[in-house]
Amino acid sequence: MVGAGGSTPARRLLHRGRRRRVGSDGADPAGLSQGRLPRGDGGAGDPVSYETLLVEVRDGVGTITLNRPDARNALNQTVIRELGEVLVRLDGDPAARSLVVRGAGDRAFCAGADLKGMFRDTPILEARRQYAGLADILEGIPRMRTPVIAQVHGYALAGGCGLAAACDLVVASDDAVFGLPEIRLGLLPLMVLAPILRVASPKRVLQMVLTGAELLARDALAIGLVSEVVPRAELEARVARIAQVIAGLSPVTVGLGKEAFYHALELDHGAALPYLRDLLTIVARSEDAQEGIAAFLEKRPPRWTGR
Repeated sequence: MVGAGGSTPARRLLHRGRRRRVGSDGADPAGLSQGRLPRGDGGAGDPVSYETLLVEVRDGVGTITLNRPDARNALNQTVIRELGEVLVRLDGDPAARSLVVRGAGDRAFCAGADLKGMFRDTPILEARRQYAGLADILEGIPRMRTPVIAQVHGYALAGGCGLAAACDLVVASDDAVFGLPEIRLGLLPLMVLAPILRVASPKRVLQMVLTGAELLARDALAIGLVSEVVPRAELEARVARIAQVIAGLSPVTVGLGKEAFYHALELDHGAALPYLRDLLTIVARSEDAQEGIAAFLEKRPPRWTGR
């Protein structure tokens, strides 16, 4: 069971992201890399199978596969607990410079909550603790140092739609379908509204909420829910290419760039410019920035140190 506070993996993910806020608590850019994934837990190219996930780190890219294909990769408490744990670990592993989240099987990225287990007749406070794990993941992914790419095929519904929206980039196959069908069951897509409204057209999102209507991949791209749409046969290769490009860049610069993007979204114009000015000062004085400039002038590949 995923709890609401203290030491749950998803909560640690959220809190670690908060501690790394540059400009709000004076965090050092070098502090973006904290610790290494323990040997045998998916680091250094070793595949690991959890109860509901497959995890692998190879060539700088960490891949997390939701592994419940018979249930269309639906979210239950075990998936949420393991996903929160893996995100914490990979965000602290210097070998994983970009992450991919995808679903096993041919039918779905993630079909949302497992209705057989997520909505039992439990006391209100107990239910609140159960929901907290997913909420922490949705809020925590944008606060991670490491960019996360959602590789979406088939259905991305309800919590699955929200999980995709929480990721930094969303690459979808041309046959992907996004939807918020909760209202058809007398429910509402409340937690997932936060990441979805951050990226997508409010009026189209409201239509999805009130009608349960689904969006094809091209329509999801048009409203900002998706970063890119590719043919199904090209999905895996395209995501791998994007992930490898990110993994080949300066990890400190990528981490600060991600932080700058999300923090600037939360600030008004007057507050954003001073924050970004100060962050530019930090980035420009980093060892990797100096190395990048030197490599450009000397016409050679840069050698990043992450400092």
